Amino acid sequence: MQLKGINLSPPDPGHSVRREVCPVRKYELVFILKADQPESEMEARVQRTAAILAEHNGEITKQDHWGIRRLAYEIENQDKGNYMLLKFKSDETVVKDLDRAFRLDDMILRHLIVKDEEWQERNRAAADKRRRAAAEAKEASAND
Repeated sequence: MQLKGINLSPPDPGHSVRREVCPVRKYELVFILKADQPESEMEARVQRTAAILAEHNGEITKQDHWGIRRLAYEIENQDKGNYMLLKFKSDETVVKDLDRAFRLDDMILRHLIVKDEEWQERNRAAADKRRRAAAEAKEASAND
């Protein structure tokens, strides 16, 4: 619908209003499964996480099973937990879905999802080093 040059029709639901593209970000996920659960339960949680990531065009880049460890304090009357670390790349909309899935799972004692910002620092430091080297090379060639 048009009113004096103003488009009042709703935006296309398949695209964002600003036509922005969600950037792919890197994340780390650590979750603790109850220690009395078999390893197949741990693998089932990893597969379910991979399925949720696939829905959001993401992928698991690293999987590190830390095994059963003693907890610093009891959680739900458990003193041990089976730890898993997953590093993954995905758009930022996946965090809400993963958080919901882990909160609803009764076998998960705790979980934490954080942005992996370390790679940004490494890239920034490497870019600064390249800029300094290029500036020094340019200065050295200008002095010759």
